[in-house]
Amino acid sequence: MPYAIFRPTGLNDKWQAGARPIFSQGDVAVGRINRKDVATILADCVNTKEAVGKTFEAFTIEGCLPASSISTALGRLTMDSKGPISVDALYSTYSNMQQLLPGEKQDSAALAMGQTYEQLDEGETGRLGERGMENAKGAAPKPTTGGFLN
Repeated sequence: MPYAIFRPTGLNDKWQAGARPIFSQGDVAVGRINRKDVATILADCVNTKEAVGKTFEAFTIEGCLPASSISTALGRLTMDSKGPISVDALYSTYSNMQQLLPGEKQDSAALAMGQTYEQLDEGETGRLGERGMENAKGAAPKPTTGGFLN
């Protein structure tokens, strides 16, 4: 069955929408992407044969206009059926992606869940709490009363 697995990086509705997406593979991309761009990429993947059989990540770069099509960028990615990406390719991609990280500290291992790089740079706590003590359950949306189930 034809498929494409798209894993967006950090969703941020304050991030510029309509910016150029940067695609990578190997789970090394770290950055921001507006939900509108996620929707556009998903819709484009439906009609882009170069997306089929691939797993990839994407983020956008503010101030860079998008290409007229994502097919060229997706065409450069490796098919999942070819097996895992080589260690050399993964290291090279990781090194390049580190240069595009938002923020100054660029240490993904230091981030708490729900914390942005900008908050890390400023020494601020993320929305879920301190690293290692995050309260995801407490931050989860709560059902409203009076819904259709009541």
